[in-house]
Amino acid sequence: MKFFITEDDMCTTQKLNLARVQKWIEVNSGTVVQSPEEADKILCMTCNGWSLLEQRSYERIENLDSQFHDKLIVMGCVVDSHPGKVAARFSGPTVRTKSKEALSFSGIQELFPEFKVRLEDVPAQSIFRRREDYRDYNLSKRFINISEGCSFSCSFCTHKPGLGPRRSRRLEDILDQISRCVEENVRVINLMGMETALYGIEVGSSYPDMLRKVLELSDTYEVHIAQFNPEGIHKYYHELLPLFKNPRVSDIQVPIQSTSTRLLKMMNRHNHAEEIGSFMHEVRAANRRAVLRTDLIVGWPTETEEERLASLDFAGQHFDEIAAYAIELSPDLPAWKYQDKAFSSEELSQILAQSREYLKAYNVVVHSGQQDDSSMFTAEEMRKKLREKKWSQPMRGEKALT
Repeated sequence: MKFFITEDDMCTTQKLNLARVQKWIEVNSGTVVQSPEEADKILCMTCNGWSLLEQRSYERIENLDSQFHDKLIVMGCVVDSHPGKVAARFSGPTVRTKSKEALSFSGIQELFPEFKVRLEDVPAQSIFRRREDYRDYNLSKRFINISEGCSFSCSFCTHKPGLGPRRSRRLEDILDQISRCVEENVRVINLMGMETALYGIEVGSSYPDMLRKVLELSDTYEVHIAQFNPEGIHKYYHELLPLFKNPRVSDIQVPIQSTSTRLLKMMNRHNHAEEIGSFMHEVRAANRRAVLRTDLIVGWPTETEEERLASLDFAGQHFDEIAAYAIELSPDLPAWKYQDKAFSSEELSQILAQSREYLKAYNVVVHSGQQDDSSMFTAEEMRKKLREKKWSQPMRGEKALT
């Protein structure tokens, strides 16, 4: 059977899960082809991370449905988060992202009962399907999904409705996957997830326990920490600190969003800025090679200039890279109740531009992520130079990576 898989716009975690689906197709004697015309089935991928990506998903569905309705299967987070909008455009089979397992898209198996190999029997992937999926193509760096979904319920978040609650992978599975990477001489292990800080609670583990064992498994690779909610620093401060000080932990992402207690309450988040500041200060003093990254939301409804500048100053003082986003409110989410107090689109654009300009004084890498992909590609070169600079600094007492 021949499959065509569309462009996807998806986050890193779901690109890895889609790579696993492709492997599942291939081990069941299917092939992935380069055009929808030659395919027996078309997997139309969707994303609702930003309004732009959601709209692209609907356009993709409509275009393919008009030409290839009988071949089409719609997959991804828009199916979970906006089933009515999908149904209004497409009456055929769909596959949700959410599943009981810690790896997504398990529902696709129901559409292909003749496939002898189950999706859960296919190993988790650490490489994307296509070279084009990489901003920086480098197979010595691998991405390891440690969990799916999220433990929190931020009032503005479009991601959780698509990905669901936290589902952690077993620690043994994670270590087995990393062991295979070691055999392939991988130099960077990126521990991924929509939210990773509260990894493992439901499977009898914890993030500090997992990270400790990842570092102990082999000394041949660096470790990158992705999407680590500040609640993890609050919960595990003293356990985490010596682990994050390890010079092999060379990239740490902690999305703070704001330092305003008032705004964070509106976001359904807690303010741990004091702990984050002292934690990052200690990490930076001991581990000068680590790139410290964060995310900020600017232009939250009723945000004052004082609140915004305080958040920007905090981020500039404690982090090396900042993803600054202009808030998007969705009618489907709790934060929509603040819509009547929201800034206009023109005001938000101005606030975002001013915020990014303001951060230049701190000499940090600034971008807007998938809200503006062009800024991510521009930031990539700045990030490379930053890493080169940090790695040129000698670290006393370190063991060289071999």
